[in-house]
Amino acid sequence: MVLLSAIFLLCLIPISAVKAERPFPKPKGLVNDFANVISPAYLQKLTAVTGALFQKTGIPVVVVTMPDIGGAEYNDYANRLYRAWGIGKKGEDKGVLIFVTVKERKMRIETGYGVEGILPDGLVGEIRDRYMTPYLKQDKFGEGF
Repeated sequence: MVLLSAIFLLCLIPISAVKAERPFPKPKGLVNDFANVISPAYLQKLTAVTGALFQKTGIPVVVVTMPDIGGAEYNDYANRLYRAWGIGKKGEDKGVLIFVTVKERKMRIETGYGVEGILPDGLVGEIRDRYMTPYLKQDKFGEGF
C-alpha cells in the first residue's frame, strides 16, 4: 500500500511542476498592454515617448504588461522575453524592457548590456522604486509607466 501511495504521489509531481506558463505573445510595437491596464490616454503618451526615444537614440524602450505569466519566475520570464523579442540592436544589445505582470504583482526593468553605461542597475532600481512602484501599488499603471 505504501508503494502504491508513493508511486501515485510521484505521478502527481510532473503534473504540478508543469504549470501553464503563458507563452510569449507577439510584440505589437514599443508599448504592449496585453493586460489591458493602461488607459487610452496613457497608451498614447507612452507610445509617443517611446517612439521619440527610439527615433532620437535608436534604443528601443519596450513596455509590456501581462495579465499573468502562469506561475513562471518573473525575472527569468522577463529576461527570456527580452531575448525572444530581440529587443535592442543585434550585436549591440541596446534595449530596455519594462515588464509588469498584474496577477503576480511583479515588475522588472530588463536592460541590455549596451545601455548599462547610461542605465546602471542602481539608477534602474531608483527609477523603479521612486517613480514607478508607488503608482503600480495603487494599480495606476499609466501613471507608473
